[in-house]
Amino acid sequence: MNGIRDEKILKKFGKHLEKIRKEKNLSLRKLADNADVDFSQIHRIEKGITNPSLIMLLALSEGLGIPVEELIHF
Repeated sequence: MNGIRDEKILKKFGKHLEKIRKEKNLSLRKLADNADVDFSQIHRIEKGITNPSLIMLLALSEGLGIPVEELIHF
């Protein structure tokens, strides 16, 4: 895959995740608790530093209380 394109996609997804999290008035730590993941992982995803796995996407969608389709539609 194209590294520059991948970086843009990860950053765009991270901003989308952060927007949803803030719309739900959740801190990083609260979302991490809800999703049962480490808050630093969420931070890295929101900053576009890491590519979340399918399992992570499912955990985040559950933690946000939204369908995974809404999370990945950005």
